[in-house]
Amino acid sequence: MRSFIWEEGTNAEIARDILSNGNLLQPEVYGIRWNEKPSLLPWLIAGVAKITGQVNEFSARLPAMIAVVVTALLVQSLTRRNASLNASLLAGLLFMFSPMLLQKLAIAEPDTLVTLFSFAAFIVWWDGVEAGHVGWQRWIGCGLLLAILAMAKGPQPVGYFALGVSAYLAVTRRWRDLPGLFVCLLIPAGATIAWAAAVYRPGDEATWLSYARLRSAPGLSDYAFRNTAVLLSLVVELMPAILLAPLLWRAQDPGKTIPPVALPLALYGGVCTIAVVFWPGSNSRHAMPCAPAIAVLAGFAWDAIAGTKQTWLRRITVGVVCVLVAFQIVLANVVIPSFADSFAGSRIAGQSIERAIRANPAPAFCTDLATNQLFYMNAGPIRCVDPADLGSIAIPAWLIVPREQVPLLARLNPDRSTRVAVETDSGSRLSAVRLDKR
Repeated sequence: MRSFIWEEGTNAEIARDILSNGNLLQPEVYGIRWNEKPSLLPWLIAGVAKITGQVNEFSARLPAMIAVVVTALLVQSLTRRNASLNASLLAGLLFMFSPMLLQKLAIAEPDTLVTLFSFAAFIVWWDGVEAGHVGWQRWIGCGLLLAILAMAKGPQPVGYFALGVSAYLAVTRRWRDLPGLFVCLLIPAGATIAWAAAVYRPGDEATWLSYARLRSAPGLSDYAFRNTAVLLSLVVELMPAILLAPLLWRAQDPGKTIPPVALPLALYGGVCTIAVVFWPGSNSRHAMPCAPAIAVLAGFAWDAIAGTKQTWLRRITVGVVCVLVAFQIVLANVVIPSFADSFAGSRIAGQSIERAIRANPAPAFCTDLATNQLFYMNAGPIRCVDPADLGSIAIPAWLIVPREQVPLLARLNPDRSTRVAVETDSGSRLSAVRLDKR
């Protein structure tokens, strides 16, 4: 099994802290408060670990994998209401095996949870619109789903529902629904404020502003380069659905009607994505909530272009989907097992450090939240310190630092022995340095 990558180790360590120390609202990672956002995914990981017996790759990734499957089923179900069975199945596959989702298909990060709860709230709301009336119970239900979403990654992703539904109400002049939308959005706002009040310490606002990419403005050239890259990445990562979806309007047969849900889907998927593209410091993964909406629209377009001069696009779409599905199957069943050590670099690094510490025990310290490697080091507790404090640590000790900090460690401890016991090449390229008397 592939070892942890990206932010997986951090989420797993938070779950481990929740289980070990009961720090549900304010967890710690190696002695550092984790306060940039609520921790829904680690809560779920901890819940799974209670059943499986431990926090590991399986328990960490299971919630995200379930979220992907459930979202794909929602995509298929919504598409089937207004399209053929083949179109609905294609829509589910277009979502699940888009390049954007393939990156996160089995990754313990909250983006897939955000996508699930956002799209579920959209469907609950649309069911009311389709029935002719969105009642207060339905608005509150949407609000509760969005509150759960906000516990995964903060309030920003609520923008997909808020902006998409607001745009639809404005376009269709459904002003009578504005009070319901307002009450709906108060629920995730209240949940976020309650969490913030529960964990707040002076100075936390700087962390939250930084997490929301509001603390500093990039230079114009850097902004243009990065955000253009985000736009191009989105186009590639949403293939082939993003090419098929617009044809719903261009290739419409005069004898057919565009499904009523198409407009709100387009607004839900498009308005906030535009904001993401222009937001300083954004990333293409922040636009993942648009993926199910685009997949549904692509499913509608599949039926719309049948028998038209664009029919050839159906064959290309099926071909691309088959390639993407085959890629995932080969990756999971051939490539990763054949190159197991390459995909287990973080695990191997952490276990190498663990063996060195167990052979010569001493308190362990780190300077970098290299959780993907340190998660696998089960040789006792580890605490993070500022690099400037490396010269004041009591000996004997183990210092687990990025390789480039080893010379700094030697300079700060001129009268002590600094022996490099382990060097690793994965992630932060950690070195385990034994600090002793000369």
